[in-house]
Amino acid sequence: MDTLERSKGELSIRRESLKSTERESDERDGAKIAAGLAATESARRSTQEAAIKFAKPETYTGNRQMFDSGAAKRNAKMDAFGSGTEVIDPYTGDRLVLTKKEAKLLYGDDWTKHLAEADHIKPLEKVFEETKDNPWLSTDDVKNIGNSEENIKVVSRKTNNAKRSKTNEEYVNDREYRENKGVSFTETGEKRALKDGRKADLYTRGKGIVTSGKNILKTGHKAGMSAARSSAVSGGVTSGILNMVSVIKGEKDAGEAVADTIEDTGKAAASGYMMGDGLTVISHTLSTSSSKFLRALSESNVPGKVITAVMVVGDTLKRYSEGEISTQQCLLELGEKGLNVATAGYTAAVGQALIPIPVVGAAVGALVGSVLTGGLYHNLINSLQSKELEHQERLRIIAECKEAAEQTKAFRMELEAYLDDYFGEYRDCFDEALSVMEFAFKTGDAEGVIAGANQITRKLGGQVHYETVDQFSGFLENGLTDIL
Repeated sequence: MDTLERSKGELSIRRESLKSTERESDERDGAKIAAGLAATESARRSTQEAAIKFAKPETYTGNRQMFDSGAAKRNAKMDAFGSGTEVIDPYTGDRLVLTKKEAKLLYGDDWTKHLAEADHIKPLEKVFEETKDNPWLSTDDVKNIGNSEENIKVVSRKTNNAKRSKTNEEYVNDREYRENKGVSFTETGEKRALKDGRKADLYTRGKGIVTSGKNILKTGHKAGMSAARSSAVSGGVTSGILNMVSVIKGEKDAGEAVADTIEDTGKAAASGYMMGDGLTVISHTLSTSSSKFLRALSESNVPGKVITAVMVVGDTLKRYSEGEISTQQCLLELGEKGLNVATAGYTAAVGQALIPIPVVGAAVGALVGSVLTGGLYHNLINSLQSKELEHQERLRIIAECKEAAEQTKAFRMELEAYLDDYFGEYRDCFDEALSVMEFAFKTGDAEGVIAGANQITRKLGGQVHYETVDQFSGFLENGLTDIL
C-alpha cells in the first residue's frame, strides 16, 4: 500500500508538471501562431510588390522603346570621337565620321558606309528573349544589360542597318545576305566581329546573373525587415496578453512575464525575418514557373501556410522523435495545434476588422481564436490524457511491485468471474478487445486502442463514430455529436 500511495503522489506531481508545461507550451504556441500569420501576410504583400516591380512585357515587338537607350548610344559615339583620332568601322575597315552632313559631303552616295552609328553587339531582342522569363530582372535591368558599354560598338550605318536583330555570328556566317545588302567585311573584321559577339554574350549573361542575385538579396532583405516588424508586434502582443493572464492567475510574477514577453518578441522578429525573406523569394520565383501547379501554390500562399504550421508543430515532432512523448500524445498535440493554426487564421481577419490598428488587431483576433479553440480542445482530451498517465503509472507499478502484480491478477480473475456470471456470451469479445487495448497502450498505438474500444461498442450494439486517430480528431472538432 505504501508503494501505491507513493505512486499516487508521484502521479499528482507529474500532473502538475504537465499542466505547467502545457501552459508554457500554449503561450509559446500562441506567440508562434500570431508571428507566423503576420509574417505570412507580410510576405504575401511583399510578393505582390515584387510582381509589380519585376513585371515585363510579354513580347519585344512593339516594346523596343522600353529597352533601347539613345543616351547610351550617343555616349558610345562621343567616346569614340572624343580622342580626336580617326575612327574606323572595325568590321569593314571604312573610315567613319560623326555627322550625316559630313558623311554626305565627303562620300556622296556612299555616305551610309561612313556615318558612325552605335550597334548593340548582342541585339536587344536577343537580350529580351533570354531575360523575359527571369522573375528577378525588371524592365530597367534588361535595358541596362542591353545598353551597357560592353555591348555597344561604333560601326557604320550601313553595317548597323543590315544587321537588324542578328547576332554577330549569324551576321558573319550569312555571307550571301551581307552581299545582297552591300556589306563587305574584311577577313580581320569577320574575326573581330565573332570575338566581339562571344564577349558580349558572356558579359550580358553574367550581368543578368549578378543583377538577379542582387535583386533577390535586396528584395528578400526588404521583405524580411517588413515581416520582422509585423511578427514582432503580433507575437509580442500575443505573448504579452498571455503572460499578463499568467500573472493575474498567480502562475508567474511580473518579472518572469516581462522576460518571457521580451524573449518571445525577439524570437518572433527573428523567425519573421527569415519567413518574410524566404517566402517572398520562393513565392515570386514560383509565380513565373512554367508549371501551373507551382504557380497555383504561390498564388494560394501555400508555402507560408506550411512554414507557419511547421513552426508550431516542430517542437512536438522533435520531442516525439527523441522519445519524450508517446505516439498518442504526439497525435493529440498535433491535432490541437493544427486546429489552432486554422482557427487563428480566420479570427485574425475578424480581429483586424474590429481593431483597425495595423497588425495589433490581427494579433488579438488570432489570440482569441487560438485560446478559445485550445481551451475547448483541452477540455475534450484532458480525461484521455489523464487516463493514459494513470495507465503508464500502473504498468510501472506492476513491473516494480510484486504486491501490485498480485492485485492485478486477482482483479483479472474477479473480472472473469463477473463476465462468466453476467456476460458469458460477450466474454470472448471482451477478452480479445481488452487484450488488444492493453497491448496498444503498452506500445503507444492510439489506433489500436480505438480498434479495441470499437470492437466492444459494436458487440453491445453501439454506433462507431471513428476508426482512426485522424477520424477521432475530426469527430471532436465537427461538433455534430454531443459527446459530453
